Amino acid sequence: MSKKVKKVRPEGTLGIIIGASLMGSLLLAGLLIPWFGKFDANEISSDQLLSPSGTHYFGTDMLGRDVFARVFDAVFIDIGTAFAGVLIPLTVGTIVGTLLGISRNRRVNSFVGSLIDGINAFPFLIFVIALVAFLGAGLSSIILALSLVNWARYARIARTRAVVVNQQGYVEAARTLGYKPSRILFRHIIPNVSSETRAYALSDFTIVIIAVAALSFLGLGVNPPQAEWGAMIKDGATIITLAWWNAVFPGLAICWAGISVAVFSEGLTKRIGEGNQQ
Repeated sequence: MSKKVKKVRPEGTLGIIIGASLMGSLLLAGLLIPWFGKFDANEISSDQLLSPSGTHYFGTDMLGRDVFARVFDAVFIDIGTAFAGVLIPLTVGTIVGTLLGISRNRRVNSFVGSLIDGINAFPFLIFVIALVAFLGAGLSSIILALSLVNWARYARIARTRAVVVNQQGYVEAARTLGYKPSRILFRHIIPNVSSETRAYALSDFTIVIIAVAALSFLGLGVNPPQAEWGAMIKDGATIITLAWWNAVFPGLAICWAGISVAVFSEGLTKRIGEGNQQ
């Protein structure tokens, strides 16, 4: 009798599923709860600082607003801002770094390379805070500041990878066959370079989520009464001993988002490693 071999799910795939499920459930809650919840996120009432209960699951804040509604009303503000703050520098940095890596113009390489190294020499969060303070508070300023700072990190990765890809046999073969430079760039070089920058973007996403919340904590984010995790933590920190739930639950939401991305990223890395070993 032949024994049935039980298929074991690769560890990397499991991490991808868990991470995607965690993030998907957070986004789904952020979509449904503001629409179908019992309370409006900005509704002020006389029920100030009520502790978590069956009526107010996460309690209420100093203005009587439901913390549960506000935590999930802020999901797309924080996640959306972080997504834009990663996507824009990922795109710009990948293109600039790739062009720099395959360029033979020494002056351009020296100038742009020095610019990239100069930006990367500054501490990330301090540089972003300084730029947002200069540009003015608001989500658009945060996204712009993240883009102006973070593109250089992606460009450095892309430039290093592009130098290697540009010397590969399939690229040389494409040139020999007379393909246009634009086709070689977008069909053969950038796809292979972007695999490296996309991998970095996943790990960077967690840092950017924290950066967005930190900027709002410092008063440089959204304007009241819009709910935002960092701003909620700031308001709750002043009364942490009196009403801990005002700061704890937004903090747990940040942890939820960060852990989901971290688990997904680790699972994807392991999955790629498992594929290379096969």
